[in-house]
Amino acid sequence: MEVFVGNLSNHSTERQIRQWFRPILARLNIHVFHCQKPRNRNFAKITIGDVQLGQQFLDLHGQTEPGRAGFDTVKEKLFHYNRPVNCSKSHNGPDEFLLQSLELDVNKKSLAKQRHLSGSSNTGGQRNPRKFQCFLIAVGSMDYSGSDLVIADHYQVTRGGSLSFGRRSALFQFGSEAVQQMEVPYGSIQSLTLGKSTDPHLTFSLAEGPRFFVKEPHVEDSLVHAIHRLGIQSAHGHRKPSERRRIMGFDPKHQTLAASSFGYSFRVNPQDIQAILALKRLPGFPEIVHWHVGFVTNPAFPTQISQLNTALSVAQNRSFPFEVKFQLQRLAQNGYLSPPRVLQLIQAIKIPFLHADKSILAAAIRRSSNQIPFAGPGTEPSELSLDALQKLLIDNYHHILREKEYARDITQQYEHIASIYKATVTPVGIYLSGPEPEVKNRVLRRYSAFSNYFLQVSFLDEDGEAMRHYRGISLMTVYHERFKKILGGNITVCGRPYEVSAYPWT
Repeated sequence: MEVFVGNLSNHSTERQIRQWFRPILARLNIHVFHCQKPRNRNFAKITIGDVQLGQQFLDLHGQTEPGRAGFDTVKEKLFHYNRPVNCSKSHNGPDEFLLQSLELDVNKKSLAKQRHLSGSSNTGGQRNPRKFQCFLIAVGSMDYSGSDLVIADHYQVTRGGSLSFGRRSALFQFGSEAVQQMEVPYGSIQSLTLGKSTDPHLTFSLAEGPRFFVKEPHVEDSLVHAIHRLGIQSAHGHRKPSERRRIMGFDPKHQTLAASSFGYSFRVNPQDIQAILALKRLPGFPEIVHWHVGFVTNPAFPTQISQLNTALSVAQNRSFPFEVKFQLQRLAQNGYLSPPRVLQLIQAIKIPFLHADKSILAAAIRRSSNQIPFAGPGTEPSELSLDALQKLLIDNYHHILREKEYARDITQQYEHIASIYKATVTPVGIYLSGPEPEVKNRVLRRYSAFSNYFLQVSFLDEDGEAMRHYRGISLMTVYHERFKKILGGNITVCGRPYEVSAYPWT
């Protein structure tokens, strides 16, 4: 039975709610249950395996009518930090695999109790598996179709492989001769959802791009191998070849969308569900939420971003200056919003901000980007609607307008400071940021009146840190096919191509 618990504090965590319910349920002889509370939400769901025990809980603490009138009829009222807690039977039935997991936990507890009473110290248990066979079925951006959470699938492919869970990251790999790998650090996971029992799939929603590798079979040179067998080595010793090579994506098509498509869905075997749910006991493992994620097929991501770039180019859109268009392109290019949603936002703000201060508008868009929630179980679809985004932008505009009366522009106070736009190039994508105050170098001092025509570019890893050299991993593909091409080419922002003009010695 699934019980809906409402009127909780938004700041309460799932662990706090679970600990609070534990003694309450224990009085009814309910020792095994599942608690699910989305982050920053005021409700939770309690799943009880035994229907009769669940009904006893509702008879004692549940309410049949909403509101204050329904709460007054509750036999034993519950209060969490002086807040009245509303408990009622959920409209949705519990997931079949979740009930099986609770039943398995009950059997384990019963077996452990019997062994303890018999004095047996041999648990006879085995370590839970951490490697599972799966199929990668969807790659895209997380979005909503009506009120349903979906992946806007941009990369329609089915690839069978294995999904392994380590101490700090998950690893998906496929292929026979040249094994391709995708590494996802746990710290980059925004949400991890497990779908319905009829179609079990595990969906990762990420905050940054994953890391991609290829592991190719090594064919050692015959002469080098013969010399090594004779014990003859060079002055530098025998150098072991790199085991893995860092790449930019699975294939050229995937490389065009990996920078902004942070949703990955895997179809798993129903027999592995119990073992996957058991991984939540591992320290540092992300929370697994039971939530159905659907699939919708959208136009190819390069087509969407190309349409946005055309709309933001100088020739097509003269309603906004470059500083505003830079922030609008940043929304899509950094994965805050989908390109179609940014196009809708452009049309929605044209008239309201026609006579507005465009520098404040650019600052409002930049501030709003950090307040836009990720699409996931903890986010309502209305929070990402066009009306909500427009209201957020208007509120931030008025806040910055009031702050401007007291704030000082550091670039106007000091002549050696300039406001510079920035871009970060990673193995997966190019991400925009800024403008930020920076000390002028020799180029900016010479062209101080055109500082907004310069872009400060950094070459970093996906987590924003410097590229690190690890034993057994080659970065030559990233350096030559990614970073070197950008240094020899340009970075286009809102129809304005930026080319290399200078670089520091550091």
